[in-house]
Amino acid sequence: MRQGVSRQRLTELEGAALGHVLRAGACTPYAIKETFRTSPARFWSGSAGAVYPLVRRLVARGLLVAKPDKRDGRARRFVSATPAGRTAWLAWLVDADRAADFGFDPLRTRLFYSELVPPRRLRAFLAETAGILAAGTRAPQSELPHVPVLHAVWARLRASALAEFAETMDKKPRRRGRG
Repeated sequence: MRQGVSRQRLTELEGAALGHVLRAGACTPYAIKETFRTSPARFWSGSAGAVYPLVRRLVARGLLVAKPDKRDGRARRFVSATPAGRTAWLAWLVDADRAADFGFDPLRTRLFYSELVPPRRLRAFLAETAGILAAGTRAPQSELPHVPVLHAVWARLRASALAEFAETMDKKPRRRGRG
């Protein structure tokens, strides 16, 4: 392994950033930041304080290469993936163990604490959330043909899981609450 190239596993944000660079081609760190900032997935941090250090780390690890560009008089640097970056990204993408992990999911996180919510309020929350999922209004627009399909399938799976959770909720003893 050449000097400067790290075999360290990518974080989710690093994997997503490398994926953006691989899809877009050479781009600025600002373009990566804007992709995350405008993402419908609210857990992607589009802040400069998250993205710019992340890009610097990927460059330092030899996964991205940065080249200055002054085409229109503005000093910018464009980053592109190195062969090691593509390899690390592919290893991240097909890591089934980590993909199946119970990482960030706002619905599951809330349901984890559901026994603390009064039953009437919980049922209202479950119904409202199910309605939002069924309406499909949260699916992002995309030029990539698989993205709307992916989001529709994911919404149906979440709705199904939510319905199953709601069914079992009444069968389990709950902590005392008002409702």
